[in-house]
Amino acid sequence: MNNLWKYGLVFLGGAVAGALVYKNSKEIRELCTKAIGGVMDIKDKVVESVEVAKEAGEDLLAEADAKRKTEPAPAGEA
Repeated sequence: MNNLWKYGLVFLGGAVAGALVYKNSKEIRELCTKAIGGVMDIKDKVVESVEVAKEAGEDLLAEADAKRKTEPAPAGEA
């Protein structure tokens, strides 16, 4: 998703939440608070998962590079 859509959806969500909270209904305010908190929790978990996958990939590449440098080249290669 490109940045325009991303920021547009965030703006739209904020506008809707703001309009609902503006009515000053306690139930709606609590619902919005829980929804925003849930979205933030999901975002944190996704970021954490991506970081773990990135680190695992970097470790795998480093191990493959180290193994490639320590093993002798096959007889047909220079």
